[in-house]
Amino acid sequence: MLKEACLSTYRHLAVAVILGAPLVMATSAAAQGLFEFCDDFAKTADEQRDPYEERLETERHDFTQSAVTVGYRVVQVESGYSYFYKDADDEIESAHTTPELLLRVGLTEDIEFRVRWNYAWIFPEAEPDAVGSEDLRYALKLQMTREEECCWRPTSALEVRGTAPTGGEEFTTDGVEFSLDYIYQWQLREGITVAGSTGFGTNGFGDIGFVAEEPQSDNFTALSQSAVVGLELSEQNTMYLEWYGIFSHGLDDEFVVSVFNIGIDHYATEDFVIDLRAGVGLTDDSDDFFVGIGGGRRF
Repeated sequence: MLKEACLSTYRHLAVAVILGAPLVMATSAAAQGLFEFCDDFAKTADEQRDPYEERLETERHDFTQSAVTVGYRVVQVESGYSYFYKDADDEIESAHTTPELLLRVGLTEDIEFRVRWNYAWIFPEAEPDAVGSEDLRYALKLQMTREEECCWRPTSALEVRGTAPTGGEEFTTDGVEFSLDYIYQWQLREGITVAGSTGFGTNGFGDIGFVAEEPQSDNFTALSQSAVVGLELSEQNTMYLEWYGIFSHGLDDEFVVSVFNIGIDHYATEDFVIDLRAGVGLTDDSDDFFVGIGGGRRF
């Protein structure tokens, strides 16, 4: 009973943050003027921000995505590999995922189109293996605000996502799913940032790691919250420390995923980055640990 009460409190707190934070930030931004993406189509090509003035930012490899879009006419490809391990009630499960492919295309300086695809091999000790691809995910990412020194408004972006039922039998929901993710970031000082993301989606965001046991028949909503600190270690290396949580609503057996992870990015050039990450689960529903490697290339 105590555990159920704690989980219930945890979920209600998460819901309050998830629903409240984006509303407050969006209202503040709207009150101060249009969102950044609103005037993009009225700009000429010469008036669009030059994305190559800054080094690339990838969505990999933390849960919290970048708070900025890739920029006008940029094509960016991100990919990687991850290994997951879980020992629950003496039943060991391991999993491998690759290519974790994400294609990002800048339609304007503040609007990008995205396609994401992944493949998984899951090996439960006491059950049949599950092998297949996840449903194809597509999205628009909109630059909402940019941080200004004169106010507390963050740099922020909104991702509007959908899925197409193209995945393997073990992972497809056989339907079109929908999700939102609001990402926000503040720079505390040179080389130090704090950021977070708040989101919700139907049937586990279309992610292999969060689909239900019976993805074609189990319908639920997943809420997410994250917090991350980013550190500039040198001109070529950065590091992050992150917590994120995923909270289900609508399942007979609800889950609470809570994870702490760290990662390092090495910038070989301004347009090419290699990343490493490792994380541990903080709840019974989480993987015990995971590691991953990958990178991104901007063209």
